[in-house]
Amino acid sequence: MQSVQAKRAFTLVELLVVIAIIGVMVGLLLPAVQAAREAARRMSCSNNMKQVGLALHNYESAYKRFPYATARSGSMVAGSARPGDLMIRNHKGWLMVLPFLEQQALYDLANMSLATGAYVRPGAGSTSGPLPGQPGNANDVVVSTPVQTFLCPSDPNPTNYSTTSSTNYSISPGTTTLQGAFTNYDFSVARGSADQQPRWNAESQATRRMFGIDDAPRIRDLVDGTTNTVMVCETLRSVVNGVAQTWGYAKWVGHGVDLGWPRGINDRMCCGWDSPPNARPQIPSRLGEWSTPGSLHPGGAQFTMGDASVRFISQSTDNIILQRLAIIADGQVIPAEF
Repeated sequence: MQSVQAKRAFTLVELLVVIAIIGVMVGLLLPAVQAAREAARRMSCSNNMKQVGLALHNYESAYKRFPYATARSGSMVAGSARPGDLMIRNHKGWLMVLPFLEQQALYDLANMSLATGAYVRPGAGSTSGPLPGQPGNANDVVVSTPVQTFLCPSDPNPTNYSTTSSTNYSISPGTTTLQGAFTNYDFSVARGSADQQPRWNAESQATRRMFGIDDAPRIRDLVDGTTNTVMVCETLRSVVNGVAQTWGYAKWVGHGVDLGWPRGINDRMCCGWDSPPNARPQIPSRLGEWSTPGSLHPGGAQFTMGDASVRFISQSTDNIILQRLAIIADGQVIPAEF
C-alpha cells in the first residue's frame, strides 16, 4: 500500500516571523529612501538657485548693473527713501529678471508703469493708475502666478498667499480671487521695517547688502569679492511672524532676506516673543520671522553667491561669519576653514 505524504504549510509562528523580518527591512530601508529623495530635491533646489544666479548675471551683462530688490515701495514714508514723484508701484526686482528665466510671456503681461502691489503706508503717497485687479491693470495675474524656478521642492507649504482681505500683504483690495505667489529664493537685503530703511545707495558701506530699495550694485561694488558675497538667500514659503516672500510685489514686510539677521539660519522659534528662546515652541515647516533664511534641507540652507555658484551653509555657522557673507564691502576676511 502506497503511503500518502501530507503537504506541509506555514505555521502561524513562521508567518509572523516572516512579517517581522519584512517590517525590519522596510524600517531599515525607509530612511535611506527618504534621504535619497531629499538629496534629489536638494539638487533640484540647487539647480533652481543656479539658474537664478545666472539670470541675475545675464541681467547685469545687459544693463551694466543688477536689478533693485524693490522699487517705489509703499512702505516708504520719509527722507531719501520716499519716491520722488510719490507714485507707489511696489515692484520686486524679479519682474525685471523674468526674460532671463525663460518667462518672457509673463514679463510681457506685466505693466511696469503700474503698481504690482497696492500697499501704501499713510503718508507715503499714492499708487500710479488703477490698482492691480482693477480694469486696466493685469499685474495681479502676473504676481499671482507661481514660477517653478522660484520654488524649492523640499518645501511643502502653499505657493500662494492665503487671503485677499489683508491690506498689508495682499496684492490689492481690487482683486478678490488672485493671491500673491511666494518665492523660496529672494534677494540678499538688510532686514528691517521698510519705513526705517534708506535707499540702497544711501546705506552705510559697513552694513550694505548686495540688494536694496530703488537701486543695486555694479560688479565693481562687490569689494569683498563675488565668491565671498551672498547674492540670493533660500527661505521658506511660510513664517509665523509676518508673511513669506512674494516674488512679484513688495508689501509691508518682506523686501528680501537678511542672512546677517541675529536669529541665523533655520530659526523656527515662534510665539511669545518676550519669552526666553528655550520657552518658545517651534514649528518644523515654518520660520519664526519674516525675511529670515532657512529651508527644510537638514542642517542648513542654500545660497547663491555673487559669482552665481551655489553653496550650502550650515545652520550652526557663527552669526559673525554670516554677517560678513551678507555685507558686500566691509573688508572683513572670511575664515579659510569656513
